[in-house]
Amino acid sequence: MIHSFLQKVKSAGEFCLDVLFKPAESIPAKRAAMVLLAGLFVGGLIHWGTFLGWFDNHFDIQDWHLQVGPYLDFLSNALKSGQFPMHAESPYMVPDRYLARQNRPFSPQIFLLYFLEPSAYVLANVWILYAIGFVGLLLIYGRYRLSIIAFFSSFILFNLNGHIIAHMAVGHFEWVGYFLLPFYALLVMKMLEGEKTGWKWSLSMAITMLAITLQGAAHLFIYSMAFLLLIGLLQPRFFQPAIKAIILSGLASMLRILPPALQYAGGTGLKYLGGFVSVFQLLQSFIDPSIPRGNWEKEYYVGAIGFAFILYFGIIRNWIKDERYRPLCLPMLVMALFSIGSIYQPLFNSSFPLLDSQRAPTRFLIVPVVFLIILASIQFDSFLKEQGQAGWEKKAMMLIGGALMTYDLIYHSRVWSLENYGTSKRATDIIEVAVGNHPDPPYLAMLIAGSACTLVTLIALGFLASRERGETGLMASQSSRGRPA
Repeated sequence: MIHSFLQKVKSAGEFCLDVLFKPAESIPAKRAAMVLLAGLFVGGLIHWGTFLGWFDNHFDIQDWHLQVGPYLDFLSNALKSGQFPMHAESPYMVPDRYLARQNRPFSPQIFLLYFLEPSAYVLANVWILYAIGFVGLLLIYGRYRLSIIAFFSSFILFNLNGHIIAHMAVGHFEWVGYFLLPFYALLVMKMLEGEKTGWKWSLSMAITMLAITLQGAAHLFIYSMAFLLLIGLLQPRFFQPAIKAIILSGLASMLRILPPALQYAGGTGLKYLGGFVSVFQLLQSFIDPSIPRGNWEKEYYVGAIGFAFILYFGIIRNWIKDERYRPLCLPMLVMALFSIGSIYQPLFNSSFPLLDSQRAPTRFLIVPVVFLIILASIQFDSFLKEQGQAGWEKKAMMLIGGALMTYDLIYHSRVWSLENYGTSKRATDIIEVAVGNHPDPPYLAMLIAGSACTLVTLIALGFLASRERGETGLMASQSSRGRPA
């Protein structure tokens, strides 16, 4: 009887390890994998709820107080009074033209402010974008047939790395656009893998970039397009699709590009903050949890195990094992180069449009980091497949390593959480922002022109993508009819 019980325990243990370390094949394994994925998703919801203080944001810390609270109050008042959010009437809102500042959201979710208070909307919006980002990670999981443990590695590093944690902590609410980066990364990887970069691909890229800019994440739009431009310039075979994607993404995002362009035509007036002091400080930002919380621009913490994971699987092993993604390496190094010291400052001082809006070049690393997290998970899964029937001891060691990495990231997240972040530096004034719409022909003209450009670009791309799909289907049909029986 005891022997029978031990056999069942052994079988159950082997089944659990197979579910974690192998792509699900059987129906029971697929069901177990779905349960684990659902558990991860719920865990992420709980994490962001705990991190943001659930539905009780008081808008009394850093940019939560200076920017987010005011513009959410303004949007709420505009929606409830039936007015278009054109101008604000408050010293909190500078400039008073709402859409003239690129970090203010204009995404469909803002309509929730008609029903929700701003404090509740914060978590609802993060949950919505987190869920979309989870779908993006699942697309990568399915495309590369990852094991659960490999997916978990990308999930935990993507959602809990120091960059997104620190920026959300200080009220860079527009950073919810970060959760859309898996879609961008997947499109770039498809291009590198030799898939067709026709109108459908261009439409997908344009929609992704528009979605990012609508969150107010203009910085992430610029980093993504700059990275794509570097790929095109440094790898001539990708120049045409990269340039086409950049132009079309820009046209599709004109709704959120033209109003700020009007406002800051004479320059942004921003002060250059400088990059990492040294390469050592850059590396330190990934593994040192003691970086002061006032230094959120230099936060990329992934912990010692997370850093080793990304370094080996995302860089070393990926370079050795998969030539398709080598074109990413030089653009990554260029982005890292410009994040150091004052190397980027001449471009910042050039008054060239967009370049003078990037006063914190340390942020340039986030797009390369997202790619490295994804590539590391793919290579980790490839490593597991090479191991074949590895003993349970090796698998147990990997699970312990993953648990320690997760502990580091969760602990770091708790340190930055809104509950713990500014206990002695909380504002006390009440935020009230009235709608003050007034005649403003130049601003209105930019809004109309930007909206028209966005709409026309999406309609044209949609038409061309549908024709492309139809032509592809017709060619496939003719090819099948031409085959001998």
